[in-house]
Amino acid sequence: MKRAEIYLVNFGKKYNSEFGKIRPALIIQNDIANRNIDKVSFKGVTVIPMTTFIAGGDVRVKIGARENLEKESEVCINEMCTLELSRIKIEKCLTVLTASEMNEVNSKILWHLGLVNN
Repeated sequence: MKRAEIYLVNFGKKYNSEFGKIRPALIIQNDIANRNIDKVSFKGVTVIPMTTFIAGGDVRVKIGARENLEKESEVCINEMCTLELSRIKIEKCLTVLTASEMNEVNSKILWHLGLVNN
């Protein structure tokens, strides 16, 4: 599992406006943490859920259908969260974002967290 890869993730039962069900999600956590996850007791992985409801905007990045990602989707930057590793189906990577796509994700994360001005 590496940063920029997309896997199916079990977000569990939907609660109010939170994302629920099994859906694709982008691994956003750094690769040092990803490589060492078996060596720590808390096996949390920071991910960003995706949706096929295309809305655009400042906190969305569109990813076209390709490889094992069956439908055009958007990465929902404002829904970034940390989940237990066991919720991620790491047996099958759906796709990997390009450098250009990751640059857009990174820029929108910085904006969303208030680390840069838009």
